[in-house]
Amino acid sequence: MNEYFNNLSNIGEKIAYLKDNGLELPNIEQFNNEWDESKHRIMTDLYNYPNRTVEYEYTDEEGKKREGKRIEYLNRIPLAYQKEIVANAVTFLYGNPVKYTNNLEDSAMYDAYLKILDKEKIIFLDREIAKSNGRFTQCAELWWVADEPNQYYGFNSQFRLKINILTPDKNKMYPYFNEQGDMIAFLREYEKKEGGQKVKYYEIYTADTIAILKDGNGGVELVSESVNSIGKIPIVFYQFSDVEWSKAQKAIERLEEIQSDTGETNKKFSSPILGLHGEVVGSFSKDRSGKVMQFKGDNSRGEFIQPPNASESLSNEKEDLESILYKMTNSVNISPEALQGMGNMLATENAAFLFMLPHLKVMDKMSVYVPALKRRMSIVKSFLQLMNTSFRSSDLDAEPVITPYIINNHAQFLRDLMEQNGGLPLKSQRSTMEEAGIKDIDSEIEQIKADQEFKMSNDLL
Repeated sequence: MNEYFNNLSNIGEKIAYLKDNGLELPNIEQFNNEWDESKHRIMTDLYNYPNRTVEYEYTDEEGKKREGKRIEYLNRIPLAYQKEIVANAVTFLYGNPVKYTNNLEDSAMYDAYLKILDKEKIIFLDREIAKSNGRFTQCAELWWVADEPNQYYGFNSQFRLKINILTPDKNKMYPYFNEQGDMIAFLREYEKKEGGQKVKYYEIYTADTIAILKDGNGGVELVSESVNSIGKIPIVFYQFSDVEWSKAQKAIERLEEIQSDTGETNKKFSSPILGLHGEVVGSFSKDRSGKVMQFKGDNSRGEFIQPPNASESLSNEKEDLESILYKMTNSVNISPEALQGMGNMLATENAAFLFMLPHLKVMDKMSVYVPALKRRMSIVKSFLQLMNTSFRSSDLDAEPVITPYIINNHAQFLRDLMEQNGGLPLKSQRSTMEEAGIKDIDSEIEQIKADQEFKMSNDLL
């Protein structure tokens, strides 16, 4: 298949081939409708959740009684659980920045790699990538160089290495893999505004060439074609089978029904309803003691009517559905209400047990993210070897370490340990400063000593 693709001489044939043989595109319309609470079925499905047409009587300007109709709108309460589930997954995956351990004694290229990650704010882009994967099932990162003389990476360079995040709501992506699972071609399709009109563009990446094309009057036109200088496709592609909330979608829809039905019930019965038995003489009369209604006959009476109490059953169903929702998505409810009263557990090693489900999900996702992070290193290494000739005999061998985020009361935990330690410090001043991220520790310690001596001398005056 690789040879067949390379032998296609017509660029239009290559585009068609990649579209036909690439991965199936995600259902962006469905995912967006489930993601955006204003587009949920409870908001848009007027067949299953119709508004009511009610009849009423009114008196016209001539004093005649008339009948009319009006629409009584249904209480529609959407719930944004999809966003909460994705945010939950992103937090536990990348709440702690990815760390890298260098496996080589030579650290020059490793240091340059860390500088690139810092310059391009990868700590935030990693979260954006995880959010796109959870929301759309796909994402890609595209690495490229810009003409920008700099010293960002510890050496003089005429180029700056940059990254673009490609999300499937704005880019149709067609990666093509061989039988061994290696990406041998990547097609990106997107639109740009030109002269007030949208023009469709295509980018085809292979290990040998990078071609940019666009739709023209006579078909597809070649904009540019260049040699791929690094000899590998500068793209990291992420793919998952389902969106984060897929197993919980039906439970979310039922929760929206319950919440909306509860709103309807409250609207109808929250105000007191007075039932009258027998004959009523007159109406409410006002006096100093309150309001009085007069009845005629021995069996006449009035009483407030209470609706049947089904709220307990609905409340139980709601709690069960929320429990199912979090379990099915390996998520956890981290709202203040849910964590209330768990301070002691969050301050100990038991916190890891509380968040075991999202941690297990992180462990499962590592099978995609760790290889992707290693491919990122391979791409950046190839660019660095072109940007700095001294790196051409060097290697970049590091291990990405993903640490699942844990919510705990670390300060309270340390205070408890200090109390058990007789009030003595648990760490030296140097260790505490290292943990705080202070770089020039010796200089800071000297400055602290000078400040203390200055304060002591002033106190003696």
